[in-house]
Amino acid sequence: HVVADTGSWEQKMAQALEEMDEVACYVKNQGLGFTIPYTLNGEEKNYIPDFIVKVRQPEGELHLILEVTGEKKKDKAAKVATARKLWVPAINNHGGFGRWAFLEIVDPWDAKNIIRTALGSDMQSG
Repeated sequence: HVVADTGSWEQKMAQALEEMDEVACYVKNQGLGFTIPYTLNGEEKNYIPDFIVKVRQPEGELHLILEVTGEKKKDKAAKVATARKLWVPAINNHGGFGRWAFLEIVDPWDAKNIIRTALGSDMQSG
């Protein structure tokens, strides 16, 4: 299950997810074809989030999109804003694909605490 062929932040993120009992399963979003369309300066692009995590919760499973932010890139803000403010509310409003949420992780070495804190908040509402 552990992602071990990439940079250390990805390994750390995978290790954190492996250690969390509330995580049913996860996948590194590479080569899966899962993208979120967004626009930057009038140009249409596709955002490929880092991980998709299925989390067990009392109200049912939650699909959590995780983005691990390392270096600052000019389009990062547009990707994150689109996923959080447009895509997640739209998919949840549709209702046919389960519950979804988005979380940006800035410190993968503290990922478990960040995820658990976010899951305890009202992140599912968008």
